[in-house]
Amino acid sequence: MNTSLPYISIDDDFSLNLSLTALIIEKLGLNSKKNAVLDFEKIQIFLYLVKNPSKINIILKLADKKFTPINTQYTFTIESLSTNVDILFDRGKLKHLIKELAARGMLICEKAKSQDSIKYLLSEQGKAFAKGLEIQEHTNPLKTLNSTSTQTTTSHYFTAAAEVIASLSALQSQTNSKLNSYLNATFKRI
Repeated sequence: MNTSLPYISIDDDFSLNLSLTALIIEKLGLNSKKNAVLDFEKIQIFLYLVKNPSKINIILKLADKKFTPINTQYTFTIESLSTNVDILFDRGKLKHLIKELAARGMLICEKAKSQDSIKYLLSEQGKAFAKGLEIQEHTNPLKTLNSTSTQTTTSHYFTAAAEVIASLSALQSQTNSKLNSYLNATFKRI
């Protein structure tokens, strides 16, 4: 007899994760000098931090960056305080999200000259999608992704997510190895 409840964990919701990934690339894709800075690993780390905002200020402190006030409504949730690090090690989920953004014409890739990595940016279509997530209307911006979706998503969630994403801008210049060392130090404190 199967005793598990028939629901999908919010961490596994495809539309939500695709939307968060698009917002991360939109908000953090370019640094102040207009250079592309997001590679696969950095997106993966930032996606983890957006889903676990209680870790952001700890990492900002370790990086000697300015403290960012984050609404306690986002940081003191059971999900945010947990140490579920699956998204950091499951490259398949993010790879699928990146492929989907590219297939929908929402992604631009740049080969970094000095490194052997690909940097990700949103196309004009991707930017329009990301901006549509934050519109203060009670519409479902995910209709463009899944016209048969019965889920109702309000812009408030994505506006709040955009605030959390903006708090990560101080970490754009950090190398992936530095970000990983900050995460490791954060996990050792818990």
